[in-house]
Amino acid sequence: MSEVAVDTQRVARQISLLQEQLAQLQRLVTPPPASAGASTDHPHITRVESILGGEPIITGTRTPVRAVVEHWKFGDAPEEIARKLPYLRLAHIFDALSYYDDHRDEIERYIALNRVPVDD
Repeated sequence: MSEVAVDTQRVARQISLLQEQLAQLQRLVTPPPASAGASTDHPHITRVESILGGEPIITGTRTPVRAVVEHWKFGDAPEEIARKLPYLRLAHIFDALSYYDDHRDEIERYIALNRVPVDD
């Protein structure tokens, strides 16, 4: 067999191995299906009873909607929130803010419940 044929076979095996490794990595980073939690009317927001007691979170994370809202209320633009929470995409952030707009009382209640008291 010629050296070119052997090199081609070796490259083909390496490509196959890399494709298998890529598929494994994609399975690791792909968010769980929406059926893993209670769906909402927002595509990037879900509720999972075992995460924060069912508080609305960004799908595929443990980040509550209130965390995004608090950043926004402190004056961070969505792009700045994405820099501070780099595992979130702008779509997640805008959907969290949209969820807040639709469920303001609920999210304000979660914010109040999680407020850390400050000693005078």
